[in-house]
Amino acid sequence: MKLLALMFAAAAMLLAWLLLNPRHPDRIDIRSKALGENRYILVRVPDGYAAGKDSHPLVVLLDGGNQKQYSGDKPLYTRSKKVLDKLEDEGLPPMILVGIANRDRERDMTPVRRPDIYAGGGGAGAFREFIETEVVPFVAKRWRIGPTRILYGESYGGLFVLDTLARGRQVFTDYIAVSPAVGVWPKGLDDAFHRRFPSPSPAHSLYIICGERDAPLVNTYTPSFYQEIEDILPAGLHRRMDILPGKGHGPENSLELGLRFVFLKRRRANERNPSKNGRQFGRRGAMRSIHIGDLE
Repeated sequence: MKLLALMFAAAAMLLAWLLLNPRHPDRIDIRSKALGENRYILVRVPDGYAAGKDSHPLVVLLDGGNQKQYSGDKPLYTRSKKVLDKLEDEGLPPMILVGIANRDRERDMTPVRRPDIYAGGGGAGAFREFIETEVVPFVAKRWRIGPTRILYGESYGGLFVLDTLARGRQVFTDYIAVSPAVGVWPKGLDDAFHRRFPSPSPAHSLYIICGERDAPLVNTYTPSFYQEIEDILPAGLHRRMDILPGKGHGPENSLELGLRFVFLKRRRANERNPSKNGRQFGRRGAMRSIHIGDLE
């Protein structure tokens, strides 16, 4: 009986923690017309959100469900919450994180079918429609979202980020592509960028990062792709590519480096224009890497 009582007490304490902990993710189901199926998102709001009135930058996390993406890893959503906690403690603005769970990753993230690489695929257009016309408006109606809207993805998700910059509705202002599998669609992606740019764009920044020992679909294609598009991107679109020495696919500190880049560029823009709120967003992290493009 004593053991049973202890088990009930522990369960009650856990339930109380889940109800009171402000960082416990809210799982919300969404019926998607674009995809014709039910999907769910996880939402993390910053400390003190309920008592405040300020709007906050939005970070949309692809592969953002509560499942492990690779064996032995914690879910990307769980790891990303800790990164945001750390950066906010250092002075970056409090952010709202929205993780989008997977259902059929190859279908959702890739723009074309490549039976030589994966089964299925080619559903990126419908998935983008879901994010841009259903998820972001849904979130904006329920939480105080500011004008800074960041899209983050890894691997096929990184490819999706680049594809969205080139062919999306320009819902996002900042794009972080980690180990993007450009080799899935190199010519098509290059053509898509040349069709979109150098026309004016509301996009503020593009950050690409991969490892020196990354997968062939990344390293064989992404550096040359970046050098090709860098000449056509608008002057106001801040861009950078980092290749981290000794690192492999999806370097673990990619989100931190990407967010530091996004807010460093915004801070410098505010410093050049004193009429705007020039809030200091923390120190810049050391980026020991191979740099390509606009570094300063």
